[in-house]
Amino acid sequence: MHEEVFMLTDDEIEKYLKAGDIVHDTLNLALDVVKEGVSLLEIAEKLENNIVSKGGQPAFPVNISINEIAAHYSPAVNDTKIIPSKSIIKVDVGAHVDGYIADAAITISFSPDFDNLLVAAREALRNAESYIHPGKSLGSIGEVIEKVIRRYGFIPISNLNGHKIERYNLHAGKSVPNVSMYTFRKVTRDEVYAIEPFATNGEGFVIERENGHICQIMTMRRVKESKELNMFLKGLWRDFRSLPFAERWVYKKYGKRGLEDLERLISLKRVYRYNALVDRGAGLVSQFEDTMIVRENKVIVTTRVLELF
Repeated sequence: MHEEVFMLTDDEIEKYLKAGDIVHDTLNLALDVVKEGVSLLEIAEKLENNIVSKGGQPAFPVNISINEIAAHYSPAVNDTKIIPSKSIIKVDVGAHVDGYIADAAITISFSPDFDNLLVAAREALRNAESYIHPGKSLGSIGEVIEKVIRRYGFIPISNLNGHKIERYNLHAGKSVPNVSMYTFRKVTRDEVYAIEPFATNGEGFVIERENGHICQIMTMRRVKESKELNMFLKGLWRDFRSLPFAERWVYKKYGKRGLEDLERLISLKRVYRYNALVDRGAGLVSQFEDTMIVRENKVIVTTRVLELF
């Protein structure tokens, strides 16, 4: 089976690199602003505002996932949650420039007890970045990640994956597992990937829990006999296209009525709402993630997360 290979243009690469620089800068800011007792809402808004100030747009709402929450929690409108003491915090940031996306994450710990859990995910990412190149199977990357995490005495999360990225498409069809598995799919030249090892001292399998306050348009299929909802759906598409967005972004632009219309679109299956993902065994979770462009003879890490540590 042969996959069609597309060549990235210099202009496309430049936009991917700019998005990566913005995410790198934003995660560096996160190291300063994520502190015990600080509001999640305050942190998310500072980081999202930084993305815009640097010339990008958020590719998805900033995720701030605490302890056993692995992913998909962004603050609600008027969220009152704060960073707990002695917690472990995943900060996942995405930015795009003209639809060209960078996606990266770091874990911040407020207890030395969690140091090895952070090192396990970080070293798994480092090894995966050294290993990936054209022709490698995606499953073999998972094997590299799993071996590192298990060597530190932790468990990789088997149902969370890295992912191929394309323009305005955060999950573009190929997945990079965090565990060893057989797959015929391979990395090809000029593809862009986000690789994101998750390590836990729990079960290594996530389940859905509370509302994560993150939404995404599923279909632009018209709503019968509701011109108003169709206009609102078109407005959401203009604002966010196929990328995830925050409930609080809708509230900021459209007010309370916008949230009510959003609920209606969710019930009509035009918009999908994400729930926060937690380790099924309530284990603590660490995550590190970078976005990289796989060229013929080198891999360009656009977000450079490992340089922050």
